[in-house]
Amino acid sequence: MTSDGDRAPALRGSEIDRFAPDAPEALAAAALGEHLGAVLRPRRLALADGTAVEVEAMDAHGRVAIAQFVLNGGAVRSTLRNKVAADLFKLVWVRHAFAPEARAVLCVSPTVAALLGPRGWLAAAARDLGVDVVVLRPDGVSPLDLG
Repeated sequence: MTSDGDRAPALRGSEIDRFAPDAPEALAAAALGEHLGAVLRPRRLALADGTAVEVEAMDAHGRVAIAQFVLNGGAVRSTLRNKVAADLFKLVWVRHAFAPEARAVLCVSPTVAALLGPRGWLAAAARDLGVDVVVLRPDGVSPLDLG
């Protein structure tokens, strides 16, 4: 729903080639799509006024899921925490503006999952804003318990 109570505008967007087929994000999109039962691809979306945004994965009609990936490994730094926060904000806005029926999903690596501990504000924000968090593992994705 938009702020004036109307339904969100019809989905205006196009599939884009953003990742190589063997890129971690492409593999994550395939695993998440299998988990959700939908084909998820990167998309560029635009509002009528020209405001545009790219999402790393979305089904063709915006009814199943929109997703962003944070698949970093190695040391956890403040820039990584900032990326998680930015992607949470992006997912909430994209769902509001383009795809109110879709699940907003943040797909993270096991390293990044450590930032989303049950007592942290990022986990509370994701939970309270209705963003699902899943962890990408070698055998697929699994939901992260946000407490």
